[in-house]
Amino acid sequence: MSKKEKGKKGEAKWNAEDVVQAVVIADSFNFRFLPITMEKPRALLPLVNRPLIDYTVEFLAVSGVDEIFVFCCSHAEMIKNHLEKSRWMSTTSPVKLRIIISEDCPSVGDALRNIDSQSLIHSDFVLVSGDLVANMELKEMIERHKEVRKKDKMSVMTCIYKRARPGHPTRSNEDDILIARNAKDGRLLFCSKPCGKKMVDIPVSVIEENPELELHYDVLDCHVSICSPSVPPLFSDNFDYQTRHHFIRGILSNEEITGNRIYADLISDQYAARVSNLCTYDAISKDVIHRWVYPLVPDNASGDSYSYGRHNLYLHSNVALAMGSVLKEDVVIGRDTKIGKNTQISNSSIGHYCEIGENVSITGAYVWDGVKIESNCVVDCSIVCDGCVLKENVTLEPGCVLSFGVAIGPDVTVKSGSRITTKRQSDSDAFLNRNWDDDQSEDVASSPTLLEPDPALVGKEGNGFLWVPPETDDDDTGVDHVVVEKWPAEIGDPSGDESSPSSSRSSSPEIEVDTEVVMFYNEILDSVRSGVSELVPIENTILMINASKHAYNIPIQDVPTSVVKAIMEGPLNSTTGTPAELLAYVKTAIAHFESLLQHYIKDFALQVSVLNTLMDTASHHSNLLAIFGNVVHCLYNADVLEETAILGANENLKNDNYLLIGGAKRTDMVESLKPLVEWLENAEEESSED
Repeated sequence: MSKKEKGKKGEAKWNAEDVVQAVVIADSFNFRFLPITMEKPRALLPLVNRPLIDYTVEFLAVSGVDEIFVFCCSHAEMIKNHLEKSRWMSTTSPVKLRIIISEDCPSVGDALRNIDSQSLIHSDFVLVSGDLVANMELKEMIERHKEVRKKDKMSVMTCIYKRARPGHPTRSNEDDILIARNAKDGRLLFCSKPCGKKMVDIPVSVIEENPELELHYDVLDCHVSICSPSVPPLFSDNFDYQTRHHFIRGILSNEEITGNRIYADLISDQYAARVSNLCTYDAISKDVIHRWVYPLVPDNASGDSYSYGRHNLYLHSNVALAMGSVLKEDVVIGRDTKIGKNTQISNSSIGHYCEIGENVSITGAYVWDGVKIESNCVVDCSIVCDGCVLKENVTLEPGCVLSFGVAIGPDVTVKSGSRITTKRQSDSDAFLNRNWDDDQSEDVASSPTLLEPDPALVGKEGNGFLWVPPETDDDDTGVDHVVVEKWPAEIGDPSGDESSPSSSRSSSPEIEVDTEVVMFYNEILDSVRSGVSELVPIENTILMINASKHAYNIPIQDVPTSVVKAIMEGPLNSTTGTPAELLAYVKTAIAHFESLLQHYIKDFALQVSVLNTLMDTASHHSNLLAIFGNVVHCLYNADVLEETAILGANENLKNDNYLLIGGAKRTDMVESLKPLVEWLENAEEESSED
């Protein structure tokens, strides 16, 4: 359809369907930036001295979007006031900006249901987050989406993914993703978030029915989607869709029933990333400074007058630099900021109206507006929010976060990773106890603890409280409900990928515990214990194990290793005894579960996995280490392990380069296996002589 249609007299008519709309979700619906976001929403946090939402709106405006709906929830009035003062609300603005406020909206799904109830969408629209930084060619992608919709009327969404290897700094752990798409037409066939899993089950039908199949684990989800007008009604019809990922999974799983389809578009030489946590905040800030997001760079921002110099030095107007001050590289200094004598700054962004004293060292830090840093301070890889004061001789070790108005010092060292706020517990309960529901809503199980002021923490003239994330619930899962990302990222990247400046740093992702795997193992442990103590029929135990396997989507090859580990660890968590008592229990358990083990351990590869599990488990328990050889012998007698697998494991243990087990414990295992290995080798020689 042409953008204009001819009327009766030949005049041009605008078609409403050709107006490109966008929906910006200006609330993250998670708590990654606490305690900062108790006082200011993530969309307004400064990234290189510019609010995040300004990057998002400008990207959409220069990409040809005609109408932008900004959906606000938490701190809605702050976002509204900011946008109303921006150039996007002026009469000369190239886009029409509308603000939607719903303070009781707990998820992206509810936001889209709210938008649908108001009938605001009447054309294809772009769905993005309010923390997006991008310069990709969105116009081309919108056109490709429209071409696809002409050919496939059931296409409802095109998701944009950027090629980025695992471990890339802008690739967040929480958005780790594996996709499969048709190489010919780009149709999305499978989408999964591995979340630390070593294996992902892909339906056989996806592989069989698509000879031209592409599997991608080398992508990050940009959280940019080009949607048809039918997307909001689909959210309204399915209240289970709380997140964009829920929507994608639901469409893919019901494709044969509903006929709706999703397509995937890949970019490689363009930029798009979300500021989803402190690690990505650091990485994207550096990419902006390194000009990988051009034209969204400091010296090109409307209303700002930065000068750009060699080594990525950006200086705003009226910056005062005292004699002897040194700006090394990758430094941004905001307006009316004063830098004292002999102060050194590198790889940092300094906000507006700051006062930095003499002999100060600032490295890899983000200092926001109105901060005062007195003489002889050291700020290393930390975030210092608006209005903070660091008195003389204060040191911030890497990873510190000082929320708004915190005062530290004098003569204080803040330990690495500390988060300090001026908000007391009573001020934060209402914010933290909201009923959020998003991909990361499980990260906060309860309110954090805000301790009383401690002079050792903030100094005798300081002001602030230590913000402590909730402790792990004392349950059987052993899973920490709060994922605290490791920030700042470690320096150095062995891959040598130079696709962007930030790629030269390793993101040091936090190793996340897979909740489903832990819960599955706990159920296996219960089944094994009850099976031994209550002599539960093997058929019933197999049914319980299979039910748990399907409930938690566990690969079949992980079942036998879990069963063997549960047999070994069964009594350890309930009784304490000698190695002889433990061996007696294990022999009883193996005898009882002999047919079950034979049922699951059917090939050589699984035998090797079981032996590796035995070695790993024994390396953590001295009693098991003492009877390791006896347990292997019992499994051999039960026709669970073959001599080839046992002899191979023994050779591995004798190899100094074998990394699974440490040296001393490896030697103990070889000694423990020695009688069995000698017996097997002698039996093999006698068999060959016969």
